[in-house]
Parts: sequence; C-alpha cells; structure tokens
Amino acid sequence: MSRRISQERAERIVRQFHRYEEDFAQRGIDRRRLLRMIAAGSAAATVLPVLVAAGAVTHRDVAAATARQNPPGGTPTRGGTIIIGTLGEANTINPLLPNQTEDIWRSKMLYGEFIELDPVSLEPRPNIAQEWTVSEDGREFTFKLRPNVTFSDGKPLTAADIEFTLYGILKKEVASPLVPGFLMIEGAQEYHDGTATAMSGITVVDDHTITMRLTEPNAVFLTSLRGVRPLPKHLLDGKDLVNDPFFQKPIGAGPFVFKSWTTGQDFVAERNPTYWEEGKPYLDGFTHRVIADSQTLVIALQTGQIEGSDYALPTRAEDLRQVPNLEVLVVPPGKDINGWSFGQKNNEKLADARVRRAIAMALDARVFASDFLLGLGSPATGPVPATHWAYNKNLQPIPYDPAAAKGLIEEAGASGMTLRCTTNAGNVLREDWVTFTQQGLGEIGITVEPDIKEWAQVVASATDGSFEAICPTFAPVLVDPDDLYESLHSASPQNVYGYANPQLDALLEEGRQTLDQGKRKAVYDQVQALLLEDVPVYWAWDRPFIYVTTKAFQGYENNLLTLFQELEDWWKPA
Repeated sequence: MSRRISQERAERIVRQFHRYEEDFAQRGIDRRRLLRMIAAGSAAATVLPVLVAAGAVTHRDVAAATARQNPPGGTPTRGGTIIIGTLGEANTINPLLPNQTEDIWRSKMLYGEFIELDPVSLEPRPNIAQEWTVSEDGREFTFKLRPNVTFSDGKPLTAADIEFTLYGILKKEVASPLVPGFLMIEGAQEYHDGTATAMSGITVVDDHTITMRLTEPNAVFLTSLRGVRPLPKHLLDGKDLVNDPFFQKPIGAGPFVFKSWTTGQDFVAERNPTYWEEGKPYLDGFTHRVIADSQTLVIALQTGQIEGSDYALPTRAEDLRQVPNLEVLVVPPGKDINGWSFGQKNNEKLADARVRRAIAMALDARVFASDFLLGLGSPATGPVPATHWAYNKNLQPIPYDPAAAKGLIEEAGASGMTLRCTTNAGNVLREDWVTFTQQGLGEIGITVEPDIKEWAQVVASATDGSFEAICPTFAPVLVDPDDLYESLHSASPQNVYGYANPQLDALLEEGRQTLDQGKRKAVYDQVQALLLEDVPVYWAWDRPFIYVTTKAFQGYENNLLTLFQELEDWWKPA
C-alpha cells in the first residue's frame, strides 16, 4: 500500500472506486472509461497506485488508462475542415453572455474553458486548470494552471486572466447569465450588488496559481467553473465588457480562432496555432452554418452541403442511414426534455397552480410520444432524465384526465382563457407540439394562440420573460439538478417565469450545499415531487435526437452535450 497515505484513506479510496464503478455502470460508463477519467483528474498520482496496490485494478489497466488516447482508426493526421449544420443562430460570442446552446459552443471553441466536462460522464475534468485541491471544510479551492497556455495573440494566459474573467462575470453592469453559479464566492454578492469593489474569496497566488474561497460548501462549484472561458486582461482591462469591438473579432485560448461571421448564414473559425494541447486541433477549421428548417437540414446532409449536425430530424434517421457516407448516432435519452414553461407574470390565469396543472392534465404526453414522435422519444415525469443519478423513480406522471382538467379550470375561474404558445419555426417536433396542445386545450375551453417564430426571437422571449407558454422550457437538468436553481429559484436573475415558492427555494439551497450525493438525491427527490405538484413548468416529453456526420471523420464520441463538444479531437484521414 502506498506509504504516502494512511491505511484508512487507502481503504476509503478503494471503497469509493467500487461505488463509482457500480454507479457509472448504470449510466453506461464502463471501468475503462472510469479509469480514463481518474487518470485525467487532479488526484491520479495518488489514487491509481492505491487501486493497484489493493488489487482493485491491474498495472495493465492503469497503463491503458494513462496512455495517450488517439481517436479510433489509426494515428490522427492534420488538415481538412468540416461544415456543421445548426437550426438556430447564436446571439453572441461574448463568453460572459451566453444564453443558449450555440453561444456556449462557439465560446468554448474560441476561448477554451477553465475546467471542462467529460462529454460522456459529465464530470468536471482538468483543462486550462491542470489540477486542484480542496480544503477539508470543502470551501477553499486551489487551482494550478497549465504553464504552456497562451492566448491566440501569443500572450501567456495567467491566473490574473482567470480573476479578471470572474470579475467580468460578476460585474452587475454586464448582466451575465452565469452570475448564479459564482455568488457563493466570498464577497461575490457584495461585489455584484455594488457595495464592494473587490472579492475577498479570489486570490491570485502567482501566475499559475489561484485560490477561490466559498461562503459555504457547494456541490456544483467545479461544474460551474466550466462557464469561465478566459478573457485576456491585457486587451480588455478598463474596457466595456459588453460592447467593446474586441467581441467582434475576439482573441481567446480555445482550439480555434475567429475568422468571419455572416449572421443567419456561416460562422467560420480556423485552427489556433498557439493552442496548448500539442498537435491539436487536427482540423484546419470549421464552418457553423445556420439552416433554420429541420427538413432542409436533412436534405443538406443527404446532398453533402453540410458534413454533420446535432439537429437532423430523428424521424428521418432511416433515410439518412441509406446515404452510404453518413454515420447516424442515436443520442442517449435526457438531452432535452420539452413541454411548456409558464409565464405567470404575463397571463394572470397562469398564476393559479390549478390552471397550470389543468393544462398538463389535458395533454396526453404518451400519445404525443408514440404518435407524433413515432416512439423515438418518451413521456417525461419532470426535469431530470430517467438515466440521471438524481432521478426520482417513485414519481407518477401527471395523469391525462380532460374531465378533471376542465373542472380545475372552472374552479379557478379560468374558463374561456387564451394561451399564447411560443416555439421556433422549422422545428417540426415543436411545431407539432403546438398543434397537439391547441387540440387538447380546446377540449377544456382554452384557446391556444400559436406563436411560431424564428429561433432568435424565441430566445429573446425566453430571456426577457415575455412569453405565456414557451417550448423549449429553458429549464433543463442535463449536467446537475442544481441547474434548477438558476431557472426556478426566486432570487435567480434567470427566473423569468414569475414563479416563487419559499419551500422550493430552501430545497434548492440545501441541494447545492450538500456534498454527499446520497443526501443530495433525497433533497432533489423532494424538489421533483414539489415541481410535479406545482407545475411552474410542464416537462412533458423527452425530445429524441440523432447526431449525423460523414464517415470521413474520426475522433468523436456520442454524448449528451453535442457531438462536436471536443472538435479539437476530430480528424480527417488523408
């Protein structure tokens, strides 16, 4: 057994390994993948020798886990580009202001991430932060940065840039949607409120070391740090962090650098020649092309106008499989649970929980999943995917009962109400959901006004809270159930629904302060039960996804985030 640690600690490490092995196996992650995650983590030098000494794994297992992981099919070669199709345009490439998927992905490609998520396990792993330690009280984190990271202008990326970016996120005038993930840093609330000019919880120790101290333990702080996509202090210090011209042609530390952006058409980026990970990215660059109609996007894949997409219609999967050079991947369930988020402040009838529940009871999600989604998707019972560790398997879905729903509407004095239902044009599944909702609510005396518009307008409605009912819900749980804090806690700036429940607030606060996963699950079981009763959001159906790319590319992994999450690993054989 390793002499560097006590017998008690070694035994704890082995127990935890077997616990995670069992838990991850239920999520489809095998031992090999788990060991690769450990090998990439900050405690590999301690944990792996202990596991070998205890006989939990073999030297051969460790050698395989620590070997450089080349994409399958041979040695990667450099060169080539890829054209990726997307349904919606990004709103911004300012990494302080992302509020939808395309914003986040483009920012990741251009700026990199302080800590990133493993695309399969969704666990935090080193990136620009090479390693970290956590104090015994769970409140202080010390991060060591990689010594060889530079911005694309060649200037070194240091701990001062990380500090500068955190201050940018928390500056009130910026109005970053990332704020809730960092208010637990000591002094952050006061700085954000404008009553302090500095945060005591952030300390730059040296160029490659930074500490962050929290007001209380937080189970998702490391996960939140993926939102730190470093900005260069030497170029932006004292500048307007919202409107500076820098953000029209930014300098970052990501695998790619900005080339051009024609709004509504093509976003183009090229390889970053100064990227810290040796040899990567393999591709010369990428084009992110907006094709706002899902049927047209399928045609573009079939005809070779684009070479990959997250958004091909799942109902056309078999047609796409007939194209010899296309690879079609079925995405694991839980990527995007759709339904209706209710804007209580815009329709006074929706402030009554009976009305919200009645709407849910008037819509048979099982029929929608089987008939409209052709069984590719499934009904949902709440925001947490059934494959997630936090899922409450004891929940019963809201029953389909139009008669009872009509009774609730009459009881609440909402007979004859109208409901404006917003979704994005070109997304056939969501357009069908509006039609399905219109028919179902018509049976209980509610008139639906379809509000189908361009994706950018949908995002704007979700951001300013001007909707009555909107799909997607913009209230997901993908990585961690703490995601619900940002969308539904009454103090969160992202809660645009007009919903507030002190009981839910208390549970969400307890959930993020509880470090033990078993105890956290008990908290989020209560959260899910409360949401099912209160229905601030009706999570109705798990949207089916397929990923498509051409067989010319290698180096990717199927995952819940995006097929292109680690585009720097993609390569194209000559």
